[in-house]
Amino acid sequence: MDVAALAGSLKALAADLPFPAFDTADARFEAAQAELREAARESNAEVGLHKLGAARERLDAARTRLGEAVDAIDDYLAAIGAGAGPAPAAAAPARGAPSAAPAPVDPRQWWTDRVNELCDRSGDAEPERVPPTRLFNELLKAAGEGNADAYCKRLRDAGPETGVKLPGLAWPLVRSLAAEHLGRNPNASDVPVLRDKCVAKVRALVPKAEPLHVAEALASACTLGVGTGDDAARTAAIGPVLVAAMHRLPRQGPKDEHDRTERRART
Repeated sequence: MDVAALAGSLKALAADLPFPAFDTADARFEAAQAELREAARESNAEVGLHKLGAARERLDAARTRLGEAVDAIDDYLAAIGAGAGPAPAAAAPARGAPSAAPAPVDPRQWWTDRVNELCDRSGDAEPERVPPTRLFNELLKAAGEGNADAYCKRLRDAGPETGVKLPGLAWPLVRSLAAEHLGRNPNASDVPVLRDKCVAKVRALVPKAEPLHVAEALASACTLGVGTGDDAARTAAIGPVLVAAMHRLPRQGPKDEHDRTERRART
């Protein structure tokens, strides 16, 4: 390949580097962060803001590396006397520079799609604004009756504004019910046992909730230092049905636990 052909190929390669895609991705990250900040004001659950921020930083780092690649092509072309390649300033606009606006994130549609996926159902939302406590009680009723269709519909219709508040109502009850079942405050070693006792009932209504997700919810509810991941819809979906599952577990008082410990010690 002669120098002119090589230079032409390198210039074409530099021109095709995906800087516009980086701009679009960054704008979408920014829009998603704005939505999550709004949700975080109304929720006790971890909604993944720090992970989204870290992803945006990695995107910036990748864009910088791409700009360095353009500089290297320019330097090489200059060294072989083939002229400069694309100007770096034009190829790698700084964050905040005008770019084509991406389609706005629709949090309600995302919520509808995600709840349908988690519950293995389909259907459009019929938006209804209800107080969080009323929604929580309706979901508890549906969970207690094993009515998966009603559970999915109520959660889907509520939307993210109300749905993200459910863990704040569910976790204190999960913690209290766990203590009543165990006869003492739960600890980390209890999570697998509680998970195994509840996971089937949870997955009967939320089939895409894996055992790991149920364990994370239990650990978070019992304040054992484990987060619930970065999926606000999944955390909200697990909360009420986990309370219903825990409510069905037998209770024992502290004396029962003491007697059982003594029996184990004798044997």
